[in-house]
Amino acid sequence: MKLRDVLFSGKSQKGVVFYEKLLKWLDNPKRKKYNNPTKLVANACLCNGQVVLEIGCGSGFFTEEIAKCVGKEGCVYATDIHPIAIKEMEKKVTTLGLSNVVVQQQDALNTTFADNMFDMIILYGVIPAPVIPLKELSKEIYRILKPNGVCAIWTAAPFWRPKAIQKYGNFVQMKRLYPIFRLQKKYEEIG
Repeated sequence: MKLRDVLFSGKSQKGVVFYEKLLKWLDNPKRKKYNNPTKLVANACLCNGQVVLEIGCGSGFFTEEIAKCVGKEGCVYATDIHPIAIKEMEKKVTTLGLSNVVVQQQDALNTTFADNMFDMIILYGVIPAPVIPLKELSKEIYRILKPNGVCAIWTAAPFWRPKAIQKYGNFVQMKRLYPIFRLQKKYEEIG
């Protein structure tokens, strides 16, 4: 079994135990002191009414803030590859009464979403990861973002830069609102 499958399929007992511990750590209230979800989501520059994809929602640490920003007219698709994360996220959405959040189990490298579906994609705390190839991820993000859509990326890796995503996905880097990288999908009219 590949490392990616061990960690994310829900079929490996070691992977399940690891992921359950990870979710508890991710949802620890003390984390808000260091990774303030209100500030981090604000720097993505979401707008009311947008359709947003949150890749790797995990415990939903950022989901409530994203849902507030897009408002009742907007919609957040909170996705994760791990079935345990999906169960926890569904509970959280119900508990918080987030009527504008749709929870789905999706593999970010090969989603079932339509082309040009999202105004913004939130990728917080997901990359860099050795089990997520940026070339495939970039191509999928590019496919499902609307023309001129934005991918907002936050990572705790201090020297990481989104060069691989720009290269493979054909993005332009927008002004960085520290610590958030924002990449806009290049859109070329054919005619």
